[in-house]
Amino acid sequence: MVWIRRALFFCFLISISIATTGETSPSLRFSLPPVLEALPIAFAQEWGLFEAHGVSVELIGITDNQQRSAALMTGNLDGMMEDVTRSILDATTWGSIVITSAAASRPQTGSLALALLSPASFRLDSFDALLASDYAIGTLYRSDYEYLLDRLLADRQDEDTEPKQTLFFHDMLQMAVWFGAQTLPVAVLPEPYFTYLATYYPPGGQPIELVILDDFSETGVLPAVVVFRRGFVAAHPEAVAAFYAAYTEAIERINSASRDELIDVGIDVALSLFFQGADRTTINQEVLDAIPIPVYECPSVLARADFEAILAWMLRKGYVFVEPTYEQLTDFQFVR
Repeated sequence: MVWIRRALFFCFLISISIATTGETSPSLRFSLPPVLEALPIAFAQEWGLFEAHGVSVELIGITDNQQRSAALMTGNLDGMMEDVTRSILDATTWGSIVITSAAASRPQTGSLALALLSPASFRLDSFDALLASDYAIGTLYRSDYEYLLDRLLADRQDEDTEPKQTLFFHDMLQMAVWFGAQTLPVAVLPEPYFTYLATYYPPGGQPIELVILDDFSETGVLPAVVVFRRGFVAAHPEAVAAFYAAYTEAIERINSASRDELIDVGIDVALSLFFQGADRTTINQEVLDAIPIPVYECPSVLARADFEAILAWMLRKGYVFVEPTYEQLTDFQFVR
């Protein structure tokens, strides 16, 4: 098995070398998580906007958070999108990365960004029923979702009550698959996963009936962040600036485009990002019609209050043992 992993890693390095050799424009290797906030960057690639702005971007799909962090820290990525918790963890564990912007979106009226969900087959009809049950809650480990779940439980759970058991994942797609197979009774999932699961007809089956136990309206939902290796920003600021110019143009184009246009152009992009390996021909029109498309905000400065609240939580949890300042981990020169 060791030689297989080494061979695969060698092939990965060769593919990067081939992709970047001979290019005259600046190039960067970037990874996206399977979340809606990542769609504008994927669309920018699909529409050729990066090349139009003079930068070559290679998007590398890695769904496991630990593997993505390791790829960035070992120099196999130049930048990536991740959540605030992960960015602080990466910076304090590995060093040499910087948060260059926040990436936020607003759900359309009647849609949700994030929810605590349970299949109806587990017979949980409320958050109180969940607290009274023995069911564990699935969420991403050391993530903004875990942070929001902890806040939710702290607000709703009595101090003398036994803490709810949590089942941790490192991979969003893996958690969504477990939940879709109804082997996970409760999970914190973002869109478009719960809309997909609620409308998708599996071969010979029916869509899952979902119960929304909480919509996180009281805690709010945090933005994702874009991070780069400090050395890359210092050596290639023009490439990062061009990246943001294309990224911003994609957001403006998405927000002004019709839904039909986005579905027609972007369905393959969305499938590769959210549902790797899915067969386009097996997804019916009802699923496509139901998937929500949020309103995207232009890249912006991460709120200091969000950064400091998450850092304080990570220190209490023992996820980090140093306390970097907001100024030490951020550089917003490309979005001011």
